[in-house]
Amino acid sequence: MLIKRVDFETIKPIWETQLWPDRISPVESHSAMTWPGTSKSKHDMAIFNYPAYHWAVYINEQIVGVNSGHLTSDTEFRSRGLWVHPDFRRQGIAHTLFVMLKTQAKNSKANLIWSIPRETALPVYTDFGFTTIGQFFKTETSENNIYAFIRLEG
Repeated sequence: MLIKRVDFETIKPIWETQLWPDRISPVESHSAMTWPGTSKSKHDMAIFNYPAYHWAVYINEQIVGVNSGHLTSDTEFRSRGLWVHPDFRRQGIAHTLFVMLKTQAKNSKANLIWSIPRETALPVYTDFGFTTIGQFFKTETSENNIYAFIRLEG
């Protein structure tokens, strides 16, 4: 298994065909969504001023897992686009991607990581230490999503 940082063009086709195949809006490197725990608005286009980070896990030169992250404020970091190939699930790939994300979030001086996982993916988030907030809600890509977050220490 090899994990490496990749560019958006590497991760985008996987998001479009595997993670969000029925998505109507264009897939972008960032999301303008803000963390509801501290933000007054739901979207902030200034988020696009922060760099986005993308990671891929390779096995035998095949991408078997991806994730992305970026700041949504000076102290909040979003995990976005976690996907693991069905044949490679339950092998620690999502955990490895979360470790990369957490390291980057800390290097970016964030004190919180947040995401909006599908209900079906929620166990991998809670196993890593994420806590949910609020109720499940519908998005463009899933019937049941929920806000989840993990606080970062020092």
